[in-house]
Amino acid sequence: MTKAVELGATLYIPVQHPRLAEVLAGDNPDLRSVVICLEDSLHETEVGAAQDVFCATLRALEAAPPALIAYTRPRNPEMLTWMQAQPGIERLAGFVLPKITTANLADWLARLENPQHGIMPTIESAEAFDRAALAAMARTLQPLGSRVHAVRIGGNDILNLLGVRRSRTRTAYDGPLGLAIATMASVFLPEGMALSAPVFEHYAQSDLLREEVARDLEHGLLTKTAIHPVQVGIIHEALRPSASDADEARAILAREARAVFSHGGSMCEPTTHARWAAGVLDRAEVHGLRGAASGVSEQPTRVA
Repeated sequence: MTKAVELGATLYIPVQHPRLAEVLAGDNPDLRSVVICLEDSLHETEVGAAQDVFCATLRALEAAPPALIAYTRPRNPEMLTWMQAQPGIERLAGFVLPKITTANLADWLARLENPQHGIMPTIESAEAFDRAALAAMARTLQPLGSRVHAVRIGGNDILNLLGVRRSRTRTAYDGPLGLAIATMASVFLPEGMALSAPVFEHYAQSDLLREEVARDLEHGLLTKTAIHPVQVGIIHEALRPSASDADEARAILAREARAVFSHGGSMCEPTTHARWAAGVLDRAEVHGLRGAASGVSEQPTRVA
C-alpha cells in the first residue's frame, strides 16, 4: 500500500520530455514519485505522437522497472481505458485522474481494471469550494479504500476560474486558494483520505516555497506537487520534522503515556494528538529529521 507521505514531492513531467527515461531510472536520488503527463502538458496536435512515446516508455519499463513511484495522467476517461490495455502498464503505480467532478467521477472509476493500480483524483473545478460536492466525491471514493493514494488539489486550474494567478510574494494560503485547501482538508482528511498540496509555480522563490510547505503541514497535507527538479529537495527538507517534534510524537504514542502531560512547554493529550504524532513519525521515517542544533538533516531512519 502506498501512503501519501511516501510520495514526498511528486514531480510532473511531460511524456515527451527528453529526460523522461533518466528520471524514471532514478537519476535524481532525492526524487520519490513522478507523474508522466499526457494531459495539460500536451497540445491537442501532439497527442498521437505522445501516445507512441508512452508505449515506448512502458516497453522500456518492462525490462527495467522504474526506480521510483510512477503514475501517469491521461487526458480523459477514454485515454485511461486505452492506457490500461498497453503492455507494461502494470509497472506503474496508478493513475492521476484529472478534472474530477461529481458528474464524471463515476465514469472514471468504472473504467479502472487492475485492482493493484492506485488512483489520485484531482479536483480543480469550482466544486473545490463546494463542501456538499466534495462530500459526495468522498463518499464515492470511500469504497476504494487504500487504492486512493491521495486526492490532488489542482491549484492553478482553480485560480484560473477566478481569473487570478499565484502571488510571487505570498503563499497559497494568503489568497483565495487557501479557502479551497481548507475546505477540502475538512472533508477528505477526516475520512482518512490524504491530500496532495498544490504546485508552487514560482520555482525560483525557494524561501516562499519552504514557508508554503510549512503551511501545508499545518493543514495536514504531507505531500506536494512539484513542477521543477529544483523544488524536490526544498520540499523534502521542509517535510522533515524537527528532532523535538519527533521526541514529542514518541512521547504521545508511548504505551505508558499519561492521559494529559507536559512536554517541552506544551500540553500533550494522546487522545487528541495521536494522529498528528503518527504523521510526524511517518515523515521522519521517510524523510529523516532536521538536526536539532546544527540544522543538518539526518538521513531517513525508522523512528517508531
